[in-house]
Amino acid sequence: MKRLVLTLATVLASSSAWSSTTDLDAAVIQATHYARAAMPKEDRRSLANAALAYWESFDKRIPRNSPPVMEWLNKELSTTDSARLSKVLATPEFALWTLAQTSEDCVARFNLIATASPNVSALSELYLWTRTLSCYKSPNDLLTYLKQAGLSNGRWDGPFSIQHFGFYHDTITGSLANAIIEDGRQ
Repeated sequence: MKRLVLTLATVLASSSAWSSTTDLDAAVIQATHYARAAMPKEDRRSLANAALAYWESFDKRIPRNSPPVMEWLNKELSTTDSARLSKVLATPEFALWTLAQTSEDCVARFNLIATASPNVSALSELYLWTRTLSCYKSPNDLLTYLKQAGLSNGRWDGPFSIQHFGFYHDTITGSLANAIIEDGRQ
């Protein structure tokens, strides 16, 4: 446990200096206990902080479209012309917008958990964790958008490492959910 806390403290202290999410990705994997161990409240808090650091780093690395580009993108996305719509969906600008929406949402969701009261009810905590699953719903789409935006090679272990995604879902729906339910019974 001390090793995990020390690792997490190191990750959080230096995460802004990293140009890659590889180390943060590894920290989240470690915090999930590889989806095989119980997740007491302290470990769930460590996982929330590791995932928050990961998504904050991810978010900071996504360039944002300028206001004129966003105006053009919104106009193109509101068309009923399927050819135009197909064309805009394949642009780097659309990919950047999608990635920014995803990362901003994930930062907000993990921030809610990381800053939640230690006395939050089991039902509320489980709800907050369940909402984070949307951050992990389509890893292949995420890789496609990263490649389309020119930010990655489209691989799980690329510049935006997402190797923890598989462990995350199993952890939340398994050992973490079970631990929260058990905590709620006590």
